[in-house]
Amino acid sequence: MYRYISELGFRTPAIINSLKIFIREFKDVPSVSVQKLNSEQIYSALEIHSLQWQASSDSTKLTKEFKFNSFKETFAFMGSISTIADEMHHYPKWTQKQNVVNVEITTPECSGVSVKDILLAYTMEQLANEVSTTQITTVCDCPKVIDSQILHNWNSNFSKTEEMLQSFQKTTAQL
Repeated sequence: MYRYISELGFRTPAIINSLKIFIREFKDVPSVSVQKLNSEQIYSALEIHSLQWQASSDSTKLTKEFKFNSFKETFAFMGSISTIADEMHHYPKWTQKQNVVNVEITTPECSGVSVKDILLAYTMEQLANEVSTTQITTVCDCPKVIDSQILHNWNSNFSKTEEMLQSFQKTTAQL
């Protein structure tokens, strides 16, 4: 039982439901309504998607530093994210120096972190992982990541979390 509690942290169905959006295409993101997430919701969302981002103490932004093996990988990453950010109409603030990209994400409409930021952070991590495992020969190369696969995995993370929570609730009810 203790193993389940540590895996679930303090997540509740209400928190999971407040974070859950199922997206089929990145171009659908602009139609998602935005609501500022509180620190518990941000923590839960980062945990659900296994994201290694830092939330500001006032819950207004997410930050992360990405390090790549080469300048080419760095630009391939930035080019790929630019395309998706354009589809989402949701843009990161970033600085780049050599092989390092520092990213800050926030949602101006709610003056804080929203589910759109979590989705963009998730997408950035997926693309960074793909860039790191792809042979990049020019700055114009883009990793061969399929948008639908990223979004399928995003949606699956919620389903897995809900299944784990239901299993935990059944186990505790039997005790």
